[in-house]
Amino acid sequence: MVVVAVAGGSSPAVGRSILQALKAHPKHTPFVLTRLSSATPQWLQDLEIEVRRVDYQSEKSLLSALTGVHTLICTLLAKDGTWASTQIALLHAGLEAGISRFAPAEFGCGPLASPHIGFLAPSAEVLEACREAKKRHPQFEWAGFHVGLFMNYLGYGAPDEAKALAGKENDGTFIFDVENLTADIPLTATGEIPRMSLTEIGDVGRFVAAACDLPVGEWKEEFGAVGETLRMNEIVKLVERVRGRTMQVRYWKLEEINKDLWKVEKGDYLKEFWLEMATRYARDAEGEGIIVPVLNDLCPQVKPIGVEEYLSRFWVPL
Repeated sequence: MVVVAVAGGSSPAVGRSILQALKAHPKHTPFVLTRLSSATPQWLQDLEIEVRRVDYQSEKSLLSALTGVHTLICTLLAKDGTWASTQIALLHAGLEAGISRFAPAEFGCGPLASPHIGFLAPSAEVLEACREAKKRHPQFEWAGFHVGLFMNYLGYGAPDEAKALAGKENDGTFIFDVENLTADIPLTATGEIPRMSLTEIGDVGRFVAAACDLPVGEWKEEFGAVGETLRMNEIVKLVERVRGRTMQVRYWKLEEINKDLWKVEKGDYLKEFWLEMATRYARDAEGEGIIVPVLNDLCPQVKPIGVEEYLSRFWVPL
């Protein structure tokens, strides 16, 4: 049995999907690391998975909790400036406790995009710490799970929105507003429509569980997992087909996005985040908005859903 610790596993979206997939896997024994002050949500109680409460600032606390762990997966999202330092503390404590594998809290756009997005920029420090750990511990493996945009962003306003969002918090639509049939598509510098990789949150968990079962030596620094990669106008056509109505599309020139960025008020981090994301998608580049499907090839038993299937599952024609 592979003992897998999921730090931040009480989160209702990615953490939950990973735990559900690990729980269903016959070879994995998962448990959750969570803050001392965090309540245990009902869904986690229902899964009957062990919860270990830790002080992320205490090496002794982390070392005690991680003893006997094979794989440590981090899904933490700290907005208080400790996101990188907490992950690095987990990594170091895990190595001291004898972990074999570590996955930092990536689960988003490609690694080449993060340094250009203020909110995600601290991840570069974590990835460098992983590379240094690999030099000191040659048998240690680590991987950044990159999945592109959660397909569940297409679920806002769906008849069963809670199920469509799969626990994702309401942080606003991005590019596509399926409910109101509008789209703001960023264009490349040459005026072309870019591609976008999307993966449904439940499939993210299944890919992670499958990756935990890979043989020694199979973990790679870049673990891309993809539900489907499409040009943004192709996504528009699928929305129109499923909903039975035409979308109103605005094409967003790169210089317009940059102008909007300059106008963002200080402290409006969410708006700044989405605008910075739009500039990355406008580059139409692998490793940014386009994810290389590494895990799809390594774990062919995972059959992720595509955009049309997702839309058909949660939306009805008007």
